[in-house]
This record gives sequence, C-alpha cells and structure tokens, in this order.
Amino acid sequence: MKIGNLLKSSKAKMGAGVALIGGSSFVAQAEDYTAQIGTAATDGNANMLAVIGAVIALAIIGFGVGRMLGWFGR
Repeated sequence: MKIGNLLKSSKAKMGAGVALIGGSSFVAQAEDYTAQIGTAATDGNANMLAVIGAVIALAIIGFGVGRMLGWFGR
C-alpha cells in the first residue's frame, strides 16, 4: 500500500513539474508573438478595406458603363 501511494505521489509531482515547465514556455511564446499578431491584424484590416473599395469601384464602373451603353443605344 505504501509503494502505491509513493508511486502516485511521485507521478503527481512529475506531472505538476512538467505542466509548470510546459506552461511557462507557452507563456513566453505568447509574449513573443503578440506584436506580430497585432501587425498581422492591422495588415488584414487594411487588405479588407482595399478589397471592399475595389468591389465598390467595380460596381460603380459597371453601372456607369451600362448606363453609357444604354444612352448610346438610343
């Protein structure tokens, strides 16, 4: 019975140590990439605005060309 308790406690200690080591390295990685994630989010928003602007511009051009062709057809 004592051997079983010893094994359980040593496994628990080892698991806690591994979790502590793994958790601390994960936090360090998260801190390293926060600036890059922020930059990527800013770039993504800029790209999204450019695409929306291009779609609106194409719609305006398409409407204008259609109106001009309709006017020339009269």
